[in-house]
Amino acid sequence: MKYDCYENDTCNLYTIETNKFKSVHVEVVFRTPATKENMTYLAILVDQLLENSKKYPTRKLFARKLADLYNANIYASNTRVGGMIISNFILDFLDPKYTSKEMLDESIELLFDVILNPNVDVGEFEEKTFERLKDNLKKEIESLKEDPKQSSILEALGRVSKDDIRSLNSCGDMDVLQGITPKKLYSFYQNFLENSMKDVYIIGNLDMKQVDKAVRRYAKFKSISHKKDKVYLEDLKVKSLKDAARESELSQTNLVQVYSLIDLTQKELGDFIGIDRKAYNHFETEYTIIPIKHLNSICNYFNCSIDYILNFNDTINYPKVQNNIEINLSATRLKELRKENNITQDKLADILNVNRTTTSKYEKGINMIATPFLYTIC
Repeated sequence: MKYDCYENDTCNLYTIETNKFKSVHVEVVFRTPATKENMTYLAILVDQLLENSKKYPTRKLFARKLADLYNANIYASNTRVGGMIISNFILDFLDPKYTSKEMLDESIELLFDVILNPNVDVGEFEEKTFERLKDNLKKEIESLKEDPKQSSILEALGRVSKDDIRSLNSCGDMDVLQGITPKKLYSFYQNFLENSMKDVYIIGNLDMKQVDKAVRRYAKFKSISHKKDKVYLEDLKVKSLKDAARESELSQTNLVQVYSLIDLTQKELGDFIGIDRKAYNHFETEYTIIPIKHLNSICNYFNCSIDYILNFNDTINYPKVQNNIEINLSATRLKELRKENNITQDKLADILNVNRTTTSKYEKGINMIATPFLYTIC
């Protein structure tokens, strides 16, 4: 392999010349400061640019051009790395030696046509396509609620530091998205081209001097940014558990937050309560309800109340607590409460949707009351 760098006026070209592949891989890479506004605008912008261009105003024409280039492929992605958002516009096409000499020039031209010549009219993107992509992104952001693990982790990070970029959804922010219009997106696009740091990377069995000429010909960026990358983020300044507490619809968020604040891994906590990491992970993601004995062990370890972990209230701990579960005392109190409320064991069994033998074992102290039944009883 041969590595090289060509310094151009507005971006640098980094090349890897190799005969190991039958295709050519090109990436135009932009680096933008990571903010919730930039994350949201870029999430919709990359999709908008890949839909069509001024030269190929419909998806059909664009797809036909890719087919003419022997099924070349253009795609894009946004990835947050530290304090930067890396936006990659990627082109894969067949090595020109298997097709024609014009293949290289036409492929490079198409990639930069997508980036630099969007389908814009009177200073705004085409509205119909924009609204469809905006609606898709809205659904993607909302779908995070269906992933209890990821949403609880983001919620926990937000409690530690509300404005930290690590607590934001990688798809963007719903409030920011609602305010984006075709005109605002185009204004952001212009600023993105002017102020983002950018480089071009290519790997393939090519004459890289010819590649450099093609990039210079079509990469008509108007400016070059010399801003310093902010890749490394400062360590989070952890709040006290009491200061971090607040109401949440996700009860497992409290559990994630508690162990995160003292830098404890799932495996370490699982070892402490006598289960493996996978089983403990099921507690946090609400795949499995935490058995009361494990719940008590967790609360003892963190010196916090069961009420807090289950999100019944924001009380971290109480002045006087009983660290161990006394199964016989629980059995006695259950029986007393049942009789005080004039409920028979059969009626209690119906309420809990279990058989009478189960409730009888609870009242005799043979079995500990299952956690979901505790919710119902209380």
